[in-house]
Amino acid sequence: MSIFFDFHTHTTCEIIFLKSGALSCIVGEKIYSLKKNDLMIFRANIPHKITFSENTEYERYNILFDEKKMANKVFFKLPKELNVISCDGDTRLIDLFEKMDLYCKKLDKKDAAVMVGNIVEEILFNIYLTPFDDMSRERATTHPIISSAIEYINAHYKEPITVSDVSEHLFVTKSHLHHLFMQTMQISPKRYINLKRISKARQLILLGEKPYEVYICCGFKDYTTFFRNYTMIFEHSPSEESGVVTEESIKS
Repeated sequence: MSIFFDFHTHTTCEIIFLKSGALSCIVGEKIYSLKKNDLMIFRANIPHKITFSENTEYERYNILFDEKKMANKVFFKLPKELNVISCDGDTRLIDLFEKMDLYCKKLDKKDAAVMVGNIVEEILFNIYLTPFDDMSRERATTHPIISSAIEYINAHYKEPITVSDVSEHLFVTKSHLHHLFMQTMQISPKRYINLKRISKARQLILLGEKPYEVYICCGFKDYTTFFRNYTMIFEHSPSEESGVVTEESIKS
């Protein structure tokens, strides 16, 4: 049996480093299989989720960081298509993650957070200095219909499209599209469309836009529907977004 976290987004970036075991990650329409010493980058406001078998033991680091605060904007120098990095044989990166364990065990929470932030910068600089061909180990799989559906959704989510519009565009039935989404992504196409819209709306609100001004340009017909979906996904209202503090955290 597989256990999965629901699709979600972060206002900042996230790194998962798999210390042991195995995981699967879904980003957009792509599914990645991670093994020991793999590092996965989740960019801000991009819906994603992880799954794992209940019979599989694993350890991972989860690190949230504000990419805009990294020294010399190093994160934005990384290739945008770089999602998974194999650290096998790269003792530099593995050693840096092991340092995090030491600091989190020996230092108080405040000092540990400072040191972890410094290590994240060093990790990003090491990735930046490594030739892309040496890091990229593309292991993504996807279903061609799912890929085409999400491509269509990404291009038209600002319009009042429905699941029927997507299925008609792909020349498949709504029930077949729903089945493929649930089987591959563990989420319905309707909910995926809403999540895409809400994630974009959240990004605009955090950039200073007013909630009552962004819902229309994100594909919602009325504010009530937008408000209900926003609150359901993020567990706070759009107007409360600016007051939500995102802290850097690490779990191992």
